[in-house]
Amino acid sequence: MSDYPYLSLNRVSLDPELARLLPRRLAYYYLALPLARDDEEITVVMAHPGNQTAVTVLQAVLGGRVVPVRGSVSEIRAMLNQLWAEEADATARSILCWGASENRAELAAAVAELIAPAFAAQTIRLDSSQSTMRTVITVARQGQHCLTVIDAPEGKAMSRLMRHSATPVLLVRGAQSAFERILLVLRGHSPDESVLDWVIPLAQARQAEVTLLTVAPVAARGPRHGAGAPYGLATLLSSESGPGEHIATCARRLTEAGIRGRLKLRQGVTEQQIAVEMAQGDYDLITIAAEAHGDFVQHVLDEIKSQAPLNEQPVLVVKPDLSLNDDRWED
Repeated sequence: MSDYPYLSLNRVSLDPELARLLPRRLAYYYLALPLARDDEEITVVMAHPGNQTAVTVLQAVLGGRVVPVRGSVSEIRAMLNQLWAEEADATARSILCWGASENRAELAAAVAELIAPAFAAQTIRLDSSQSTMRTVITVARQGQHCLTVIDAPEGKAMSRLMRHSATPVLLVRGAQSAFERILLVLRGHSPDESVLDWVIPLAQARQAEVTLLTVAPVAARGPRHGAGAPYGLATLLSSESGPGEHIATCARRLTEAGIRGRLKLRQGVTEQQIAVEMAQGDYDLITIAAEAHGDFVQHVLDEIKSQAPLNEQPVLVVKPDLSLNDDRWED
């Protein structure tokens, strides 16, 4: 299932000082935990050590070459909970909302009010007549709110928002939504679990149905796959593959939460297949993880605009907090 060695954390003694070098939000987002340092190398146990974007981010944050090993999702979560038990998330009780005009500001506020009860949060409005997109990005970068609900910008403004926001962003693109049919795009790594942390309370509060969508690339047959090696959709359908196990884990979380759901598998270019699903489906909200600074999400939005220009569902982007770091990473 993996080329990375597996490490059980049951008998591992944690070095809290080393482990805390990885900020709390990033640790949970990537389900990663630094365990040991040897000169310039840092051994990090990860739920998905094959996620090269995550490894690149961790190396930049930790300041050394990361040697990833594979660990259990439940064991990593348990150790993170133990490590950060005394530190509450101060951003968990407020939602920031803003719109470029008075009408769009009212819409953003209405959407925020619809979501707030699911997270026991209050809404904080920025006056559109006295603030600009630059103001919103500055506030979002400070990470004082659990979510930013914003009239979806375009071009460089979108790029800056995705790069600098310290917390998830809900992009309001059309009219108000009921949030009764949610599409959750699975990207195949631990950030999907962070998206579920948002989707599950919202779906429970709205009694919504959640569709899990995962896209497999079209893999070429050839000797490099090896005899009997799964490829394409076969990888997603195999319970013995990493992707198959991940899909099963995410589906299990929805089932255990009592949420009605479906699983859809597609094959092809990921951004294009997401846009096709949006065009063919009847969804109120699309949710997706941004591995780093949101470039992938921008590509998805461009594809949706191209293939389904009349579909203006809001998009919830759950992203890591890289606001205190530089711009070296690409999604």
